[in-house]
Amino acid sequence: MSDNIVVEVLAAHADHLMGDEAGEAGSKDYLDLFPDYRAELTPLLGIAERVKAVLVPVTPSPAFEAGLKQDLLAAAIKRAEEEEEKKRVSFLRRRGVLIGAAAVGSALSVAGIVAALLLRQRAIARA
Repeated sequence: MSDNIVVEVLAAHADHLMGDEAGEAGSKDYLDLFPDYRAELTPLLGIAERVKAVLVPVTPSPAFEAGLKQDLLAAAIKRAEEEEEKKRVSFLRRRGVLIGAAAVGSALSVAGIVAALLLRQRAIARA
C-alpha cells in the first residue's frame, strides 16, 4: 500500500473533520473513493473521528497571550542585538585588518626608500 495515499486521505479527512462537516458520510465517501485501501483506512478514519469527538477548543488566557507576546518580543530584540553585535565585531575586524595592511604597506615603503638610499650611497662611494 502506498503510504502517500494513506497520508493524503487522512489529511483530507482531518480537514473535512475540522470543517465541522464530520459524519459517517464523510468517512464512507473516502472509503468509497479508495476501495483498495478500505482495510487500512477504516480503523484510521474511525480513530480520527473519535479523537475529534473528544477534543474541545482551547483558548489561551489573556495573561498567557500577553506573556507570550512579551517573551517573543524580548527574544526578537535580543536576536536583533546579537546580529548588530556580530556586524560591529565584523566591522572592527575588517578595520583592524585594513589598518594592519596599511601599516605593513607603509613599513615596506619606508624599507624600500631606505634600501634605495643605501644603494645610491654605495654607488656614489664607488664612483
